[in-house]
Amino acid sequence: MRAVDCVGALIRDDQQRVYVQRRTAERRLLPGIWDIVGGHLEAGETPEQALVREVEEETGWKVRDILWTVADWEWEYEGRVRRELDYLITVDGDLGRPRLEEGKHDASAWVGPDDLELLMVNRTDGDRRLRDIVAHAVRTRLTDRIRLEPMTAPGEVLAGHAADLEILHADPWVAQWFAGTWSAEESVRRAAAMHAGWEQDGVSKWMAYERTSGALIGRGGLSRMQDYAQIVELVGPEWATERLELGWSVLTAFRGQGYATEIGRAGLDFAFRTLGASSVIAFTERHNTASRAVMERLGMTFAGEVRYEGLVEGTTEVRPEVPFALYVTGPEADIQRS
Repeated sequence: MRAVDCVGALIRDDQQRVYVQRRTAERRLLPGIWDIVGGHLEAGETPEQALVREVEEETGWKVRDILWTVADWEWEYEGRVRRELDYLITVDGDLGRPRLEEGKHDASAWVGPDDLELLMVNRTDGDRRLRDIVAHAVRTRLTDRIRLEPMTAPGEVLAGHAADLEILHADPWVAQWFAGTWSAEESVRRAAAMHAGWEQDGVSKWMAYERTSGALIGRGGLSRMQDYAQIVELVGPEWATERLELGWSVLTAFRGQGYATEIGRAGLDFAFRTLGASSVIAFTERHNTASRAVMERLGMTFAGEVRYEGLVEGTTEVRPEVPFALYVTGPEADIQRS
């Protein structure tokens, strides 16, 4: 594998926004574009040492924690290929007063979910790779035990989550609730659809990994529902503004350890604090007592029953018009739990 040439720092604030800065128009390499903090390794440096140095030189801040390697990718400029590692990090310092490196950067900004296209300004070649890396960092959530990565399809920079989706849905516990396992092709299609959800709706599912070991735990998060007339009848029209449904699936090896609840709490936090939703629903087959218990631990209230295609109790048969238990919660309940 090619040696690392460059490092990038995805510095996040307490609103999960990523810090970017604009390269001056006089720069020879990529002039006038918005970029993340970073640069080339100097002789004898490790990538982590270069990261610490670049952050302090370009912002005046000091690296506190390196949380995760978000991307390991290659790019070419003027015939030279460079390998870059981009890290999600936290820093110490006054985040409202970065020290721009004179002659190299002339403006700074914090990029949130609605600001991602700033990374495309002045990119005449239409290259979206850095924009997609920043989007990935902005949408990622970290809990005490879990790293929640926004679902992506295979791409130029990010490998995507299709392979892990296939592993997850091969688990017997998960497969029974989804009418069987998912093939490699189906997993790619589903990953692409969830990725599209992030791009089109600003919300979709995460893949969940242990922060310490990197082991796959499951998936979960939010979706915007399309077929929701039954739900409105039970929870009222305000919910239909955002149409947010919360869900999770956890591998058998991680069941009974609170991971589904942890994923659910992250989803509710995203719904209420990031999206400003008024309410969120969750539903499952009436006999799925495990998921119903998670909903209750999340402080969600039983609202009634709806009927969708699902698993018939006591069988492996999937039929239309199966009874589902519907739960709902609002931001007040979420605040009480946090």
